[in-house]
Amino acid sequence: IFLSIAAFAQKNVKTTRVLFIFDASQSMYANFGAQSRMDVAKSLIIDMLDSLRGKENLEVALRVYGHQHPYPPQYCDDTKLEVDFGFDNISSIQNRLKTIKPKGTTSIAQALESGAYDFPSDATNARNIVILITDGIEECNGDPCAISRLYQEKKVILKPFVIGIGLKKDFQKTFDCVGTFYDAKDQLSFKNILKVVVSQVLNNRTVKVN
Repeated sequence: IFLSIAAFAQKNVKTTRVLFIFDASQSMYANFGAQSRMDVAKSLIIDMLDSLRGKENLEVALRVYGHQHPYPPQYCDDTKLEVDFGFDNISSIQNRLKTIKPKGTTSIAQALESGAYDFPSDATNARNIVILITDGIEECNGDPCAISRLYQEKKVILKPFVIGIGLKKDFQKTFDCVGTFYDAKDQLSFKNILKVVVSQVLNNRTVKVN
Protein backbone atom coordinates (compact mmCIF):
# COMPACT_ATOMS: atom_id res chain seq x y z
CA ILE A 1 0.00 0.00 0.00
CA PHE A 2 2.76 2.40 0.93
CA LEU A 3 4.56 1.71 -2.33
CA SER A 4 1.44 2.33 -4.37
CA ILE A 5 0.73 5.60 -2.55
CA ALA A 6 4.32 6.75 -3.08
CA ALA A 7 4.16 5.81 -6.74
CA PHE A 8 0.86 7.68 -7.14
CA ALA A 9 2.27 10.78 -5.46
CA GLN A 10 5.39 10.70 -7.60
CA LYS A 11 3.33 10.31 -10.76
CA ASN A 12 1.28 13.40 -9.87
CA VAL A 13 4.23 15.68 -9.11
CA LYS A 14 4.61 18.03 -12.05
CA THR A 15 7.99 18.85 -13.48
CA THR A 16 8.82 22.55 -13.34
CA ARG A 17 10.70 23.79 -16.39
CA VAL A 18 12.35 27.21 -16.24
CA LEU A 19 13.61 28.91 -19.38
CA PHE A 20 15.91 31.86 -18.79
CA ILE A 21 15.77 34.30 -21.72
CA PHE A 22 18.85 36.46 -21.42
CA ASP A 23 19.48 39.82 -23.09
CA ALA A 24 22.91 40.07 -24.73
CA SER A 25 22.17 43.13 -26.84
CA GLN A 26 24.81 45.82 -27.27
CA SER A 27 23.28 48.06 -24.59
CA MET A 28 24.24 45.51 -21.92
CA TYR A 29 27.69 47.10 -22.02
CA ALA A 30 26.24 50.15 -20.22
CA ASN A 31 27.34 50.82 -16.66
CA PHE A 32 25.30 49.41 -13.78
CA GLY A 33 27.09 50.84 -10.80
CA ALA A 34 30.80 49.99 -10.88
CA GLN A 35 30.33 47.23 -13.49
CA SER A 36 28.52 46.76 -16.77
CA ARG A 37 24.96 45.48 -16.85
CA MET A 38 26.25 42.32 -18.49
CA ASP A 39 28.86 41.59 -15.83
CA VAL A 40 26.40 42.19 -12.99
CA ALA A 41 23.70 40.06 -14.61
CA LYS A 42 26.09 37.21 -15.35
CA SER A 43 27.54 37.17 -11.86
CA LEU A 44 24.21 37.25 -10.03
CA ILE A 45 22.52 34.69 -12.27
CA ILE A 46 25.48 32.31 -12.06
CA ASP A 47 25.39 32.54 -8.26
CA MET A 48 21.61 32.12 -8.18
CA LEU A 49 21.77 29.00 -10.34
CA ASP A 50 23.76 27.27 -7.60
CA SER A 51 20.62 27.42 -5.44
CA LEU A 52 18.75 25.39 -8.09
CA ARG A 53 21.34 22.64 -8.28
CA GLY A 54 19.91 19.25 -7.38
CA LYS A 55 16.30 20.40 -6.98
CA GLU A 56 13.87 17.57 -7.65
CA ASN A 57 11.48 17.80 -10.60
CA LEU A 58 13.17 20.95 -11.90
CA GLU A 59 14.60 21.41 -15.39
CA VAL A 60 16.37 24.56 -16.52
CA ALA A 61 17.35 25.93 -19.93
CA LEU A 62 19.02 29.03 -21.36
CA ARG A 63 18.03 31.05 -24.42
CA VAL A 64 19.98 34.18 -25.38
CA TYR A 65 19.26 36.97 -27.83
CA GLY A 66 21.42 39.67 -29.39
CA HIS A 67 24.68 37.76 -29.02
CA GLN A 68 25.45 36.33 -32.45
CA HIS A 69 25.47 39.34 -34.80
CA PRO A 70 26.87 42.84 -34.19
CA TYR A 71 24.71 45.95 -34.49
CA PRO A 72 24.50 47.57 -36.97
CA PRO A 73 22.99 46.05 -39.05
CA GLN A 74 19.95 44.82 -37.19
CA TYR A 75 19.42 41.04 -36.98
CA CYS A 76 15.98 40.57 -35.47
CA ASP A 77 16.15 36.76 -35.56
CA ASP A 78 19.31 36.73 -33.44
CA THR A 79 18.24 34.34 -30.70
CA LYS A 80 19.40 30.84 -29.84
CA LEU A 81 18.68 28.11 -27.32
CA GLU A 82 22.16 27.80 -25.86
CA VAL A 83 21.49 25.08 -23.28
CA ASP A 84 18.48 22.76 -23.60
CA PHE A 85 16.33 21.56 -20.71
CA GLY A 86 17.83 19.04 -18.35
CA PHE A 87 17.93 17.99 -14.70
CA ASP A 88 21.69 18.22 -14.39
CA ASN A 89 22.78 21.12 -16.59
CA ILE A 90 23.36 23.98 -14.14
CA SER A 91 27.10 23.95 -14.75
CA SER A 92 26.55 23.99 -18.52
CA ILE A 93 24.38 27.10 -18.25
CA GLN A 94 26.85 28.82 -15.93
CA ASN A 95 29.77 28.06 -18.24
CA ARG A 96 27.89 29.28 -21.31
CA LEU A 97 26.88 32.51 -19.61
CA LYS A 98 30.51 33.28 -18.84
CA THR A 99 31.41 33.28 -22.54
CA ILE A 100 28.54 35.42 -23.90
CA LYS A 101 29.32 38.96 -25.05
CA PRO A 102 26.80 41.67 -25.97
CA LYS A 103 26.63 42.38 -29.68
CA GLY A 104 23.27 43.00 -31.29
CA THR A 105 19.73 44.27 -30.96
CA THR A 106 16.79 43.70 -28.59
CA SER A 107 14.40 41.22 -30.19
CA ILE A 108 12.19 40.28 -27.24
CA ALA A 109 9.15 39.13 -29.22
CA GLN A 110 11.22 36.77 -31.38
CA ALA A 111 13.01 35.38 -28.33
CA LEU A 112 9.70 34.79 -26.50
CA GLU A 113 8.11 33.08 -29.48
CA SER A 114 11.15 30.89 -30.10
CA GLY A 115 11.31 30.16 -26.38
CA ALA A 116 7.75 28.84 -26.34
CA TYR A 117 8.87 26.10 -28.72
CA ASP A 118 11.84 25.20 -26.51
CA PHE A 119 9.55 23.50 -24.00
CA PRO A 120 8.75 19.81 -24.54
CA SER A 121 5.19 19.15 -25.67
CA ASP A 122 3.96 17.45 -22.46
CA ALA A 123 2.56 20.71 -21.10
CA THR A 124 -0.10 18.94 -18.99
CA ASN A 125 2.62 17.25 -16.94
CA ALA A 126 4.76 20.34 -16.40
CA ARG A 127 4.77 23.95 -15.25
CA ASN A 128 6.53 25.90 -17.99
CA ILE A 129 7.99 29.18 -16.74
CA VAL A 130 9.90 31.93 -18.53
CA ILE A 131 12.24 34.34 -16.74
CA LEU A 132 13.10 37.18 -19.12
CA ILE A 133 16.05 39.40 -18.22
CA THR A 134 16.38 42.55 -20.32
CA ASP A 135 17.78 46.06 -20.24
CA GLY A 136 15.68 47.45 -23.08
CA ILE A 137 12.39 47.38 -24.91
CA GLU A 138 11.51 45.70 -28.20
CA GLU A 139 13.53 47.12 -31.12
CA CYS A 140 12.31 44.88 -33.95
CA ASN A 141 8.66 45.93 -34.33
CA GLY A 142 7.49 42.74 -32.66
CA ASP A 143 4.77 42.60 -30.01
CA PRO A 144 6.05 40.83 -26.87
CA CYS A 145 2.66 41.33 -25.17
CA ALA A 146 0.77 39.52 -27.93
CA ILE A 147 3.32 36.69 -28.01
CA SER A 148 3.18 36.22 -24.24
CA ARG A 149 -0.61 36.33 -24.18
CA LEU A 150 -0.90 33.85 -27.05
CA TYR A 151 1.25 31.18 -25.43
CA GLN A 152 -0.38 31.68 -22.04
CA GLU A 153 -3.79 31.16 -23.65
CA LYS A 154 -2.49 28.02 -25.36
CA LYS A 155 -1.27 26.90 -21.92
CA VAL A 156 2.24 26.45 -23.28
CA ILE A 157 3.71 28.76 -20.62
CA LEU A 158 2.61 30.36 -17.37
CA LYS A 159 2.72 34.11 -16.95
CA PRO A 160 6.41 35.06 -17.42
CA PHE A 161 8.61 36.90 -14.97
CA VAL A 162 10.34 39.96 -16.44
CA ILE A 163 13.38 41.48 -14.74
CA GLY A 164 14.35 44.89 -16.09
CA ILE A 165 17.94 46.04 -15.62
CA GLY A 166 18.48 49.80 -15.48
CA LEU A 167 15.28 50.56 -17.36
CA LYS A 168 13.61 53.94 -17.44
CA LYS A 169 10.71 54.30 -15.04
CA ASP A 170 8.05 54.55 -17.75
CA PHE A 171 9.11 51.21 -19.25
CA GLN A 172 7.20 49.29 -16.57
CA LYS A 173 3.92 49.81 -18.45
CA THR A 174 5.58 48.31 -21.52
CA PHE A 175 6.32 45.05 -19.69
CA ASP A 176 3.27 44.70 -17.44
CA CYS A 177 1.38 43.10 -20.32
CA VAL A 178 4.23 40.62 -20.93
CA GLY A 179 4.43 39.25 -17.41
CA THR A 180 5.09 40.02 -13.77
CA PHE A 181 7.57 42.89 -13.97
CA TYR A 182 10.39 43.60 -11.52
CA ASP A 183 12.52 46.73 -11.78
CA ALA A 184 16.17 46.12 -10.81
CA LYS A 185 17.44 49.63 -10.15
CA ASP A 186 20.81 48.51 -8.81
CA GLN A 187 22.87 45.41 -8.05
CA LEU A 188 21.32 44.81 -4.62
CA SER A 189 17.75 45.07 -5.88
CA PHE A 190 18.60 42.72 -8.77
CA LYS A 191 19.96 40.16 -6.30
CA ASN A 192 16.86 40.42 -4.11
CA ILE A 193 14.53 40.18 -7.11
CA LEU A 194 16.21 36.98 -8.25
CA LYS A 195 15.63 35.49 -4.80
CA VAL A 196 11.94 36.45 -4.90
CA VAL A 197 11.42 35.07 -8.39
CA VAL A 198 13.20 31.79 -7.63
CA SER A 199 11.18 31.31 -4.45
CA GLN A 200 7.98 31.74 -6.45
CA VAL A 201 9.19 29.39 -9.17
CA LEU A 202 9.85 26.68 -6.61
CA ASN A 203 6.46 27.17 -4.95
CA ASN A 204 3.70 25.64 -7.09
CA ARG A 205 0.99 27.71 -5.45
CA THR A 206 2.43 31.17 -6.20
CA VAL A 207 2.79 30.96 -9.99
CA LYS A 208 -0.61 31.12 -11.64
CA VAL A 209 -1.85 31.11 -15.21
CA ASN A 210 -2.76 34.64 -16.29
